[in-house]
Amino acid sequence: MKLLLYSSSNPIFIDANVFLDYTLPNREFGEAVSDFLERIELQDIDAITTPIVLNEVSYILLLQRGMVILDTENRDAVRSRIKENSHFAHQCYDAVDMFNEFISGLDGLKLIPVQPEDYLLASDLGRNYNLLPIDALHLSAMRRCRIRDIATRDRDFERVDGIVVWSP
Repeated sequence: MKLLLYSSSNPIFIDANVFLDYTLPNREFGEAVSDFLERIELQDIDAITTPIVLNEVSYILLLQRGMVILDTENRDAVRSRIKENSHFAHQCYDAVDMFNEFISGLDGLKLIPVQPEDYLLASDLGRNYNLLPIDALHLSAMRRCRIRDIATRDRDFERVDGIVVWSP
């Protein structure tokens, strides 16, 4: 299903790649994602995500910023420099701070916690649907909160019964 057509009164879970398509930005999907996020900001759409998703985005933004500063594609070099050099770490974290500021302005976005039982169920879900652990954890939190719609480009969720995938 196309993300631009989402109009349900039910909440939709937002996966990390949607936020990344907006923040990095993605030429192919950025406009559709921007329109979608604007509808969340205006509270036309109720959206849900977890701190785990936001952490995924933050980590990638941190590394991307470091790779730009160092003019490298070597993520290990960026990770090492962050651990060794506080000035460099602060520069990289500027990208995370900007993302956090953006997230705080999305009035229609609600954060739900990940519970210990989500983690325990994720193993079964991952096994049943051939999902990576992080995606299984997202699915587990969605199931607990009875969320059946997800905004993502991750086609792995298409294998999951009872989930409707909305892509940019």
